[in-house]
Amino acid sequence: MTGTTITGNTTRQKYYRALTRFQITVIKKESTGMRTTSYSSGWQRLSLHIRAKLVKDVPVGQFLKKLVKWSWILLLVASILQILIFSTYQNIIAVFAVMIAWLATSKIFLHSDNLNNYPLSSFLVIGFTATQLYFPLIFTLLEYKPVIYNLEMPLEVFFHSIAALSVLIAAHFVYRLIPVNKQRNNSSILKRIGLFQPPSELQFWFMGLIGMIANVYVFFFSPAIATEVSGNAADKAILALLPFTYAPYFIPFKQLYNGSGSSSKNMVTLLIMYTIVLFVISMARNSRGAFMIGFTSVGFSYLLGLLIGFFKAPKISYKSVILCIASFWLLTGPMADLGTAMVLVRDQRSDISKAELIDLTLKAFKNKNAIILRRLQDNGVQGDWDERYLNNIFTARFANLKFNDISLVQARIVGDNNEAMRKFSIDYVWGALPTPILKLFNPAVDKEMVYSTSFGDYLYSLAGAGSDAYGGFRTGHFAGTGMAAFGFGYLWILCLGMIPVYYLFDKLVFIKSSNNMAANKTQHKPLYFSACGLLALTSIFQYLPTESVVAPATFILRGWIQMVLLYFVMFQVTRFICVFFFNNQQRAIANPQVLVF
Repeated sequence: MTGTTITGNTTRQKYYRALTRFQITVIKKESTGMRTTSYSSGWQRLSLHIRAKLVKDVPVGQFLKKLVKWSWILLLVASILQILIFSTYQNIIAVFAVMIAWLATSKIFLHSDNLNNYPLSSFLVIGFTATQLYFPLIFTLLEYKPVIYNLEMPLEVFFHSIAALSVLIAAHFVYRLIPVNKQRNNSSILKRIGLFQPPSELQFWFMGLIGMIANVYVFFFSPAIATEVSGNAADKAILALLPFTYAPYFIPFKQLYNGSGSSSKNMVTLLIMYTIVLFVISMARNSRGAFMIGFTSVGFSYLLGLLIGFFKAPKISYKSVILCIASFWLLTGPMADLGTAMVLVRDQRSDISKAELIDLTLKAFKNKNAIILRRLQDNGVQGDWDERYLNNIFTARFANLKFNDISLVQARIVGDNNEAMRKFSIDYVWGALPTPILKLFNPAVDKEMVYSTSFGDYLYSLAGAGSDAYGGFRTGHFAGTGMAAFGFGYLWILCLGMIPVYYLFDKLVFIKSSNNMAANKTQHKPLYFSACGLLALTSIFQYLPTESVVAPATFILRGWIQMVLLYFVMFQVTRFICVFFFNNQQRAIANPQVLVF
């Protein structure tokens, strides 16, 4: 077989191989645009033309533009169909609200300047627009529903979503104007304590193993830890280790955290085996989200790398198209059925062993009639607190407007500026302080009560459900709980709270200064992420909507500090294990100058 010959300065078109048994010579001159091609037949010409269209490399810098372009094409098609099929005036207004929101987001945050200088804060706002506006329009259409399906206050829902997005944009504008150093160099405190030191592959595996052991301990041997507010400090520390369960999924993305060297040859096999074990533990826990986070972590990491330009965009080929179709089928078919099967056996999880629970889950998964019947029941009226929106349990986690709607409905009953709701919100901020400090400054706060009750529960109780609503852990939304506690003033609180949140998240990104870039001209991008930030990537994308506008205050007071300190301790512990127990300092330490405590 004679290989294809391509000459010229462009890499825009590449062909896999010359067609077997045919001699094809392609000469392409970019300067003149002239192409000379000899083919043996018309069929060969057609085949090569199709491959040239389907198989091409998307340049790194062009992926963002193409993503924005195709997102608009998808949005316009979905919007037209939504308007034609569900032509109520509320649905039409909602569709235009989504288009306005995506226009603002794509122009401001899906832009290389913001993504390269403020990557994590931009990713947060993109996540809010996607989950509260863009995804609901797409996913409801796939289920042949209007975007305002089952919303009692549809216009108010989209009004508050657009208002919140406007506040987030304004807060980000103010944040960018603040004269603080956005470029971290070697004198940065976080850099000096080793927060940007890339963990080795072995360290990631040990982080995951420790997280998995914590999962087994918390949910199999001491399940009360997950719901207790106070309690044994050691148990609470173990509970905080759960997010590290998903650490191994970041191993393939070394470019993001400045890792060096190639991954081990059996990495993919080990990750598959690890996923299977995590999958079994998730069934034993009867938790649908436990194994979802692993997949979303991989997806968000890869997406962020593509947006910033760390990774070359994949080739559009027959294989990639088939893979996308298969992945979509897997999530909307078998995985969705498995999630419903977990719900079917949930009432029995406290009465049977974990092995029996897994067995019952698999039996329920095979019973398709029971799964269909359960979904029909879920689509029925559910009383005063009705969360029905999307049928698919996985897409519902990323696009459920009903939490916003039901919170606004309850807030309408309670009324704006409700004193009890405002006190509960303020007490929640006080509760973020460690108990000894809280008792010193504000001993009247009942931390046990505040942190064992969700904002949704408390709002629902004020709306007439009473104290029986406590402990249900209904998911509230900051629009409804904010209106009930502060009226429209909640938007000002959100704005002020998000400015430091943006700053703290972006502190987990090391943006190289011009001097650093000159010293290292081979650096692919002038930034890289702390693994601490990558581990929180799913949480950052879903940071908003939160249950209340006071959540940023608790994050500033405790959440961010706890996250960074916990990662630092975990990094040092796994580093110690790798060096002293496995005598493998080369793999454990990429930079010997890291500070050791």
